[in-house]
Formats: sequence, structure tokens, C-alpha cells
Amino acid sequence: MPSSKTQVDISEAFSRVRQRFEQSLPVRAEAMLELVLQHKTGNELGRLKAETHKLAGACGTFGYPQLGTLARKIEQYISNISALSAEKQSVKIPELNQMLYSFKEGVAQALSSTSPIATSNESVADEPRAIWLLLNNQLLISELVSQLNAFGLTVVQLADFDSCLRMLQTETPALLFTQIEPTNGTDLFKQNLLLNTLQQRQSRLLVFSDNDDFELRIKAAQHYADDFFVSPLDVPNMISRISELLEQSSGGKGRVYIVDDDAMLAEHYALVLNRIGIDTFINKQPQQIVKELINFQPDLILMDMYMPDYTGAELAGVIRQYPPLRRLPIVFLSSEQNKNLQNRAMSHGADDFITKPIDDLQLAQAVKVRLARSMQIKNLVEKDSLTGLIKHSAIKEVAEFEFERAGRTGKPLSIVMLDIDHFKTVNDAHGHATGDIVITALATLMRKRIRKTDRAGRYGGEEFMLVLPDCDAEQARLLTKQILENFAILHFDTAGQPFGCTFSAGVASSADSQAENAEQLINHADEALYRAKHAGRNQVC
Repeated sequence: MPSSKTQVDISEAFSRVRQRFEQSLPVRAEAMLELVLQHKTGNELGRLKAETHKLAGACGTFGYPQLGTLARKIEQYISNISALSAEKQSVKIPELNQMLYSFKEGVAQALSSTSPIATSNESVADEPRAIWLLLNNQLLISELVSQLNAFGLTVVQLADFDSCLRMLQTETPALLFTQIEPTNGTDLFKQNLLLNTLQQRQSRLLVFSDNDDFELRIKAAQHYADDFFVSPLDVPNMISRISELLEQSSGGKGRVYIVDDDAMLAEHYALVLNRIGIDTFINKQPQQIVKELINFQPDLILMDMYMPDYTGAELAGVIRQYPPLRRLPIVFLSSEQNKNLQNRAMSHGADDFITKPIDDLQLAQAVKVRLARSMQIKNLVEKDSLTGLIKHSAIKEVAEFEFERAGRTGKPLSIVMLDIDHFKTVNDAHGHATGDIVITALATLMRKRIRKTDRAGRYGGEEFMLVLPDCDAEQARLLTKQILENFAILHFDTAGQPFGCTFSAGVASSADSQAENAEQLINHADEALYRAKHAGRNQVC
């Protein structure tokens, strides 16, 4: 089942899984010796090889690398003698028996005399609370505070770099937006302690200057600034950039589907990923893999290469037979050391290979890198380049999926259709570039206001769609009205001509509709949108 836990829950679960693993080691060591004593056919050797393969990866992961190395040697020894005749195998069995006794003694010694090697304790950082502003223009500060608040962002105003450093003693910002020279005699790029602290805490940095100077831009890049803005400040564009950076920092951690026949190891991997904010689902029945993937909708599959019933390559081949799953990245996680075998396995549909054993920090970093790469590719395919929202075809697919899920669960699904009022007039009076800014501002506002389970899409031009699972019509209207109120107070300015915009919206819910499919529910929301337009616009029906 999907896993999403608090940090306390995760720490306690880590302890329980490690304890179960340690308790299982003596039993597993004894069972392997019993298999050798029973050796009459090749079946026992096959079972023994599978068990040592699992232990080779698991022991290192749980902090016992020496046991993992010994298990791998035993696995390799079994591989070497498996092809021999029964007569020649019998000559090799005493040596195998001695290796297993050494493993059993190693288990006893490891559990009684030492603690396991500590694994990384990387966890999700506390979410930053505020946007920090350090500017010398009070009018600009007032406008920014007003508009950032409309997007649901908390803003802290700072007087100088010293006050910024004092704040850093107790708090961490999501982002610092500052002028390069906010006060006389100061220079941002000489504030090494401030800049280093922001970088260490992974806070974002945006800089603002009255001069579009190449050398200043170079300095900004040298100090890891995320963007450089020039006077006069394009506020909607700046806010859109802030929203984009915050989403990269704290949102979209990703979903990983785990396939491993070692239940304790799979649970450990899940906890490592949960700890850094990644949702996980552990497969327990390979026959259910396609159904679970379609329901869970992961961003990446983490799969063992060797399992008793089906190999990872076989399961990858099955997954690639289903069109909706063909682009889903598959990463093999295995103790296989042979590069040729790794490459051969990847040719069956996998995208990458991670070698076991792997410590927690390396696993977390490896998965984060691959998730980021996967999401970048997915965004290029599915998302609108201007707004970052899902494209027309993709948002309709989301609506279809959620409509079917609502039918199974009995929970309501709401669809909202939005259209910016008098948008042609905006384009005619202020130009298409300004129209793009208005569209981007609304898209940014929607992303900030909806839940993580909701999806927003650009349906076409100035029209948008929200897909709101587990949400009835009343809740959907309330959310949409809040977005409308915040959108209406935004100010857009071109050539000294400030103006504002509104939108009209229509809501349809599966609970109140006779719609038999998602297409019909979308049509009902569209009809409600036109009622809002005909009733005078700037409203939700």
C-alpha cells in the first residue's frame, strides 16, 4: 500500500525493520546450513543461491557490510559449482559447508560484539516559512507584499544585511529577494556568511538591480543566484518565478514503486525514501503489478533484478507491453556486479542500474537524481511551456482516470472550467506579451491554491481546467471563488497603464451529475461556465 508517514513514524519503523532483520539472521544462517545437509539435487543449490543473493544486498544495507561480502562470495561459489556434475559437486560441498559455518559465526559475532555501521539520517527539511524581502524601494515592497500575499505566501521585510543574518540564527527563508545594493555602502556579493548560509540551507536567492550589467550577472551566477531581475521590475513574472522555484524546492517529491522479493529490504528502501518526502508503494504480488502501477501512478519503478518467480527483466518486459506505462522509468536495484549482465538486463526495458549494497544516503541521492530527470522529461511531454500546467490532452486523461476512480470509491469528483474575462481586450489594448503575463499569473495562482491531489491544466488559450478528486461541488465553488478573489486583486502594468483581470468559472460534480463519463462531466462544467459568462462574468456557477 502507499506509504506516507511522519518523521517520528519513520524513525520508529526503521528501528522495527532493523530489529526484525537482525533477529532473522541467525535463523537464515542455520537454514542455509540445513539446505547443504539436505543436498541431493540441484534444487537445494538454487534455493541457497537465491538466499545468499538476497543477503549480499541486505546485509550491507542494514549496516553489516562484512556479512554482505561473505554472502556474495558464497553466492559466487554456488554459481561456479552449479554447472558441475553431481559427482564433482559432492566434492565441493564440504568447502561450501565451511563457508556457511563461517557466515553463521560471523552473524553471531556481529550481533553480539558490535553495532551495525550507522546509516545516513537524511530527512525532509522543515518547509521554509517565508519570502524575505530586502529592498530600498518602499513602494515596490508594498506592491510585492500585497501581491505575494494574494498567492498565499508569507513575506518578511528586512532593513539590511545585518538584520538578515540575525534572522538566520533562528529561521530559514524559502527565498531571499534582494537588491544587489539595498543600502548605501553595502554590496550583496561581499556578504559571504549570508550567501554561504543560504546555500547550505538550500534557500533560493533572487537578485534585483537598476543596471543590466554583464559583470553583475556573472557575480550573481558565481554566488548561485537563481535569477536576475532588472528595473523596472516585472512583478507578475517575478512572482511566477518564485512559485516555480518553491515548487522545485518543496513540491513534487515524487512517487516510487518498489519491487523486491526481500520484504524487509523493500520496506527499508521505502522508509529511506519516505524520509526525504517521496511516497512509495511496495509490490507484494508480481501478478498485480500492472493494476497497481495504473492506480498508484508512480514517477519511477525501483526493481530487483533477480527474484524467485519472475526476473526483473521479465516484469519490465510485461510493463512495456502497456502503452500508458511505456515511458515510466525502471531502475534495476541488484547486487549483480557483472557489467555485461547489467547491460543485458537493461536491454529488456530498464533505464538505469543501481548496485547493491547501497547505503541510505546514496540510495536517497540516486533516486532523487533519477526522479528529477524523469520529471523533467515528463514535464516536457505533458506540460504547457508558458504556464507549466498540464496540456489539453493530458488534463483530459487525468479527468478520465479520476472519474473512473470516483466511480470505484464512491467519492465525488469535481471539474472546474475557468475562462479569463475579456481576454481579447487585454491582448488588443496591452499586447500579446502582456496577455501571456496574465495567463501565467492565473496559472501560478491556481498551482499555489489547489491541493497536491488536485490537477490544473491549460485547456486552450485563456481557458483552464481543474480536476478536484474527493471534492464536492460546494467545496469546489469555494476554492474557485478564493482563487477568483485573489486573481482580481493582482495588478498588471504596461507602459504606466495598470489594470486588473477577472475570470468566470463553471463547476460540475460527479455527485450531482448524471454524467456517464469524464467527457460528459467536462461538458456540464463548460455549460456552467457559459452561465457564469451570461450572468455578467467575474463569478462562479
